[in-house]
Amino acid sequence: MNAGLIKLWNDLQSSYYFIPGLMAIGAVLLALVTTQIDQRLDPELVNSLGIFHSNKADGARAILTTIAGSMMTVASVTFSITMVAVTSAAGQYGPRLIGNFMRDRANQFTLGTFTSTFIYCILILRIARTGDSADVENAVTEFVPNISLLVAMVLTLFSVGVMIFFIHHIPETLNVGKITGRVGRQLRTDIEKMFPSTLGHSDKDEDDEFDLSDFDRDDAIKIDAKTEGYIQAVNEDALLKWADENDAVIRLQYRPGDFITRGDVLIQVRGEGLHSGEDDLKGKLRASYAMGQERTAHQNILFLADELVEILARALSPGVNDPYTAMNCINWFHSSIKTLMQGNIPSPYRKGESGKVRIITYPISFERFVDTICDNSRSYIATDRNAALKMLTVLTELAAQSPNDNYKDYLNLKRQQLTEAALQSLRSDADRSDIKALDAKSGNAIADSEYYESERASQSSIGGRG
Repeated sequence: MNAGLIKLWNDLQSSYYFIPGLMAIGAVLLALVTTQIDQRLDPELVNSLGIFHSNKADGARAILTTIAGSMMTVASVTFSITMVAVTSAAGQYGPRLIGNFMRDRANQFTLGTFTSTFIYCILILRIARTGDSADVENAVTEFVPNISLLVAMVLTLFSVGVMIFFIHHIPETLNVGKITGRVGRQLRTDIEKMFPSTLGHSDKDEDDEFDLSDFDRDDAIKIDAKTEGYIQAVNEDALLKWADENDAVIRLQYRPGDFITRGDVLIQVRGEGLHSGEDDLKGKLRASYAMGQERTAHQNILFLADELVEILARALSPGVNDPYTAMNCINWFHSSIKTLMQGNIPSPYRKGESGKVRIITYPISFERFVDTICDNSRSYIATDRNAALKMLTVLTELAAQSPNDNYKDYLNLKRQQLTEAALQSLRSDADRSDIKALDAKSGNAIADSEYYESERASQSSIGGRG
């Protein structure tokens, strides 16, 4: 039931040492393999290596020492450059984006390449030895690890290529368009598998048959939190399996990303015969939650939405004043809301293999997701004419295209709220006039599908531009 393993795996993926550590282990294994090959290889075959063949151990040791020293120097510079990039991005785009840079596989692979090459050369240096004089008793035979030296030179050439790639990659990672694109694509992907859609299965036609009043009774077991912090992971599969095995129904009171304090009820459980081992039961189910000091993107689409809002807010701050970055964020708002609007919100009633409802946990609703994006960004967007027009256009297109009348009304409400806020915040009469003109056109487009289609067929700002 322990969700700590899930948290540990997520932390490892977010760390800067996981992949370099694996590559270092690989370097040790490679050194052992090439050493064994050198010890068993025919000397005549070694002589055919040509320029990669070293006659003396001193020459091999000099080459390996040079490579090892160079790799360690380059690794130090690489780490310094990465830290400067992370610090710059955190200050400009928000501290919550640090995890994105730490998870960057290219940065991890680059550091791992240099450190593993260094480790490999150090291990080969240990076995490259010069021989003693022939008349010395128990003389040590000279050993030149030519195959290992060849591998070291290949790794060096590969490291040079990685260094060139890294120099190209670092400026790309600081490109705000790529940063917002990475967050936006991840948000869209997570929406498509939104929590708790992967938990068991559901049958929406039978959802209304479940009686929630069971959880209002006094005999429901309430499992409270013994610590406080953010919920970073829930071991949903283990909970579902336990509920199936014990013929119980579990109601999750909090979802990943929520902050809880000590004593808050995490879970309510209903089932026959569970009170006899209540203390053990509480400990087991409590372990299905992993807590931490910060929010993460795991099972939590609102975290990624907040990251985009934070980038937008900083872009529209007086010290930065970058409306085009804000408009880029709005484009990814458009993509995420449309993905959620056209998909299916997962049912809160999750069924196990028995076909019975075993877990009740409410997903993030369409309204809450739209609130997170629109309400949290409204005060910033309303102060900029370009961003306001862009957001109004996006909300208009989403509302006009919505297949659900409730979604359409809610998006239209957010459009009206932004219009009102922009008219109050913008100082220029010309800017307010542009907002009013778009508001009138937007209202017609949402109310009249034929008008919207005619606008799309023109070079209008609503759905057209072609």
